[in-house]
Amino acid sequence: MAPLELTRIKRSTVSELAMEAILASIRQGTLRPGDRVPPQRQLVDQLGLSRPAVREALRGLASLGVIEILPGRGAFVRHVSPETWVNAESLFLLVERESLMHALEVRQILEVEAIGLAAVRANADDLADLERNLNRIEHALSSEAEDALGRSPGFHMAIAKAAHNPVLVTMVKPFLRLMARGAEVIGQCIPEAREQEYPLHYELYESIIQRNADQAKERMRHHLHVAHELILRSFGSGEGREAIKNSLKIE
Repeated sequence: MAPLELTRIKRSTVSELAMEAILASIRQGTLRPGDRVPPQRQLVDQLGLSRPAVREALRGLASLGVIEILPGRGAFVRHVSPETWVNAESLFLLVERESLMHALEVRQILEVEAIGLAAVRANADDLADLERNLNRIEHALSSEAEDALGRSPGFHMAIAKAAHNPVLVTMVKPFLRLMARGAEVIGQCIPEAREQEYPLHYELYESIIQRNADQAKERMRHHLHVAHELILRSFGSGEGREAIKNSLKIE
């Protein structure tokens, strides 16, 4: 099989850019339905990405039905309607939204229990850290900072640390990037989300300082439900599509 010519990505990027490069090859006809996608090691070399990023990109394309991964044989391009390629950015929108939805499901498992533990175990230093992060959210909102909604991941990490379980902290950390990405889109699309940001986080803080574990867990469930609804609204809007499109541009 002759080497496939792909445009090398000039900087370390997220997996969506690997998806974009592969999709471009399909749109241009370099890769046709039924063709085998180059092996992961070849994509890593040609795109200048890490193996995990390429692997994630292939999984994303497979979940969208663009390629089919056959164990022991590799990945193959499927027959996809022309409309898919005309609106290729919608694929990235879907992947981003689905990633956030999946993350919310896991956060429901992790963070509801984490805040219950934090309400019982938080010490004076933990409470001070939570208050500092809450104040950062309030200051960013009052100063009308564009990334005000992006301050909440720090608060959620402070909750995980207050649970005093290092394994839990390790498990929560990977979601911070996705939380920030979702916040970026929500902030651009739903202005009223800013009005809810501080009260929702203050309620979580209040339950912890009151040592009310049951209330804290219930409020976290509500918090994540609100996040779910905001994501659905944001990613279904034209502004949401534009925000994701802009965030995927190569500098």
